[in-house]
Amino acid sequence: MFTKTTSFAFSEYGEIVNKSEYKFPQKNIHSTLRIKEKSFTSFLSYDHDVYIQATSGIVMLVVCKEGNIKAPEQFIIHRTIKIKKGILFNFISISHSARILMNTDTKAKKTTHPLPKDAPIVYEPIIPSFEIKEILSYFYQVRNASYEFPGEEHEFWELTFIDNGELTTTVNDEEYNLDEMDLILYAPGQYHTQKTGHSKSCSYLTILFDMELPDAYLLTDRVYHAHRDIQNALNNFIKVSSNDMLYDNELMLCYLKELIIRILQYDFLSSSPIASTPMQQRFENELLNEIIVYINDMIYKQLTIEEICNKFSISRSSLQLLFKNNLGTAPKQYISDLKLNKSKHLIKESMYTISEIASMLGFTSIHYFSRKFKQQFGITPTDYAKTIYN
Repeated sequence: MFTKTTSFAFSEYGEIVNKSEYKFPQKNIHSTLRIKEKSFTSFLSYDHDVYIQATSGIVMLVVCKEGNIKAPEQFIIHRTIKIKKGILFNFISISHSARILMNTDTKAKKTTHPLPKDAPIVYEPIIPSFEIKEILSYFYQVRNASYEFPGEEHEFWELTFIDNGELTTTVNDEEYNLDEMDLILYAPGQYHTQKTGHSKSCSYLTILFDMELPDAYLLTDRVYHAHRDIQNALNNFIKVSSNDMLYDNELMLCYLKELIIRILQYDFLSSSPIASTPMQQRFENELLNEIIVYINDMIYKQLTIEEICNKFSISRSSLQLLFKNNLGTAPKQYISDLKLNKSKHLIKESMYTISEIASMLGFTSIHYFSRKFKQQFGITPTDYAKTIYN
C-alpha cells in the first residue's frame, strides 16, 4: 500500500503546505526537474527547508534521516510539501515521466550522499511477471479402471486436476502418484503418460493453455494438493466456463492466472484446507454470513466470543476454525479490526470526541482504545485526526 505525504508518518520529515496561503519568495531558487528514472544511487540534502510540488505525473519521494540511509521511507507526493533542512531525499517517477518544482533559499547548500555501490534505491513497478496468452482447451474426463494413455509431448502447458480417484503419471520417466484433489502441470516439451488404477475409475479436469513463464521449473515436476485458495480458483474457472456473458473469456483467463499464482505461492503461504464436501462449504458460508451480520449489528456493544457461541449454538473451537478457514483470522481479532476500522470513520466525521468514540464502540477505556488503535494503524487516534485535511 502506498503512503501519501499527507500521512502523519511524513511529519517526521516535513509537512504539507497550503498552496493558497504560501507564495515562494522571489529570492529563492526555483528549478523544474523532469524525471523518468526508476532508481537512484545517491540522496540529496539541503541546509535549508526545501519546498516541492509535483506538477505532472506521479512522483515517489524517498526520504530518510542522516545516519539512517539503509532504512528510507517512501511517500507519494501529494500537495505542496516542505522537506525539513538536513533530511535526505530523492525522487522516482512512478508514471512514465513526471515534473516537479523545487524551491529553496538562494543561500542553501546542497550535499550529495552516495549510496553503497551494491545498494541503489530501485522502484519495482507493478507489472505482470508472466502472461497467459490463450486457453486452448479445457475438458472434464472420466476414465475407467486400468485406463492407460501411452504418452505425448506438445508445445503448450497442460494442467491435470484429480476430482475423484487416483492417477499415476510419468514425466520424463519420473513417476508421480496423484490422489483426489491433487494436480500436476506439464510444461511445453515435457513427455508425459497417464494411467488409472486397476480397481477404481478416475475423473479429472484438463486445461491446455499457452503461457509465457520465464522460470517453468517453478511449477513442474511435483504434485500439488488443492488447498482452499486453489480450489476456489478452480471453482471460479469452472463456473465461468459454463457462462456465455460478455467478457466471460477474460474472466476465465483471470481465474486461470489466479490459479497459477496460488500454485507459485504454494510453499510460501499457508492456506486452510478445503471443506470436505460442497454441502459443508455451503453450510460454513451461510453460518459465517449470519455471524458476521450479527457482529456488525452489535458493533457498538461489548461483544464476547461466548455470546456468539451461545447465539449460534456453536462451540468455541468450531467458531475459531470457521473464522480461520474462511477469513484467515480469529473471531476476536475480526471483531477488534471491525471496531477499529469503524472508529476511523467516526473520527473522520468529527461528530464525536475520541473519548466518546471509544465508549460508543465498547472499549473499556480511552487508553486501551488508543493503544489498540496505534498497534493497528501505527498512529494514535489524536494524531490520526490531525492528518484529515478535507
